[in-house]
Amino acid sequence: MQTPKKKYSTRNHLGKLDEFYQGDIPEHVVEVGKSFIKIRVSDWRGEQDLRITSKDVIEYYCKWAGNITSGCRVVAGYSGDWRGVDRLAKECLEWFLLLNIEALRTEGRKYGLRFKE
Repeated sequence: MQTPKKKYSTRNHLGKLDEFYQGDIPEHVVEVGKSFIKIRVSDWRGEQDLRITSKDVIEYYCKWAGNITSGCRVVAGYSGDWRGVDRLAKECLEWFLLLNIEALRTEGRKYGLRFKE
């Protein structure tokens, strides 16, 4: 595993990131912040860095997560097979629940969602 300090700055919440992934930060996590997580995704088009915000996660769960009629789902403008996109959205949701639940609550209220206090 590469040294996390070379990949992330303290400004980007290295301690919380290390705690979240239990000391084994995956290669697909490029950068994190209080309001976003940047994930490297790869598909037939190649690799790209996808910046996902709490708003993107809320929109995913409101618009896409319950859609059982399609094998394709979308999060933060990235579309793909529902299983991979769903895992990605769940990982991001868990990150925001740990680091910035207030942003999820604020954004969720706009869509009628409520998170436990």
